[in-house]
Amino acid sequence: MATNTPVEHRTVLVVGATGKQGSAFIRSLIFSPEAEKSSSVQWKVLALTRSTTSPAAQSLLQEADHHSAKDCIKLVEGDLDKPDTIRKIFQDEGKIWGVLTVLQYPGLGAPPSDTEKNQGKTVADLSFEFGVSLFMYSSAITVGANVDDFKDHSRAQKRKLELYIEKDLGPKGLPWIIIRPGFFYENFEGTFGAIAVTLYRYGLKEETTINPVGSDDIGHLVAAIFNNHQPYIYKFFNVTSGPVTMQEIMHAHQRATGKPMPAVPAVVAWLIRRMNKGVQNLMNEAEINYDARINGLLPTFDQEMNLTNSVYRIRNYEEWKRAKVEEEKLEAKDGALGWNQLSLFKLFTGQS
Repeated sequence: MATNTPVEHRTVLVVGATGKQGSAFIRSLIFSPEAEKSSSVQWKVLALTRSTTSPAAQSLLQEADHHSAKDCIKLVEGDLDKPDTIRKIFQDEGKIWGVLTVLQYPGLGAPPSDTEKNQGKTVADLSFEFGVSLFMYSSAITVGANVDDFKDHSRAQKRKLELYIEKDLGPKGLPWIIIRPGFFYENFEGTFGAIAVTLYRYGLKEETTINPVGSDDIGHLVAAIFNNHQPYIYKFFNVTSGPVTMQEIMHAHQRATGKPMPAVPAVVAWLIRRMNKGVQNLMNEAEINYDARINGLLPTFDQEMNLTNSVYRIRNYEEWKRAKVEEEKLEAKDGALGWNQLSLFKLFTGQS
């Protein structure tokens, strides 16, 4: 006689639900064909947003409706700078099984601030207080062995938040997992992507490798971990397809599209780097990370990268770009803003 497998109902709070990583996770968790095949867990997503009526939030609902999954997602309002609004979500929404936290990047070269770290601590503290089964924080690939190696203030804040989660809340019982995505393939798209291509081509040494990844693959990885989290509690994941030089990426683009990778004149990149401290920090961090990796100062880097690819294989740039070409669409740019909250005026004036 056949028996029905009981379905477990789990609620996950997604901080950063309308961003690239958060929305990719939601798609993979509840919209994808793989999600439809899963019968052991029924997921409900609480998508955190400052305003449930915002275009990005409403677009998320429309996508859920398109996949007949509108009942699986709920928009919840909260302000990370107002902890009481986040506490209210934990109090009002019933048992929250897990939390994914992706904090908004403040912008390349933004003034130093503790906002990012404090926002993350708010969510982590409440996750511990309310006894979640999994707290996942999306940080960024580490720069070097020491916090002093971080030149970009946001990355330094991320590392300090990692340490707080690992050293303070972990021993108290918070079950955490930290993922560290690399440089997004999407940052090489469009007008500002052409600037990024030239910056990385001429701003780095020829042999220097970076660690790229596509946001969709991050979503698939995180969904896979949420569906089988227990083996990975208290682990770090370096999320990248593997170290690659800028020249290798450009050759991969040529193979995938039959066209050279869009770029700007070298002098434009030179001027931007000379005038923009945020860009200088980005280039310096890439060199520091490369030197640390090849000199054995990040001894667990490859292990944590291999762990990622054992859970979900991250596509290399050529594979990602071929898929992008087949989709025949690029993400719309938001007015004059583009890569990492930039504008051309800000890049040239060093105000980004």
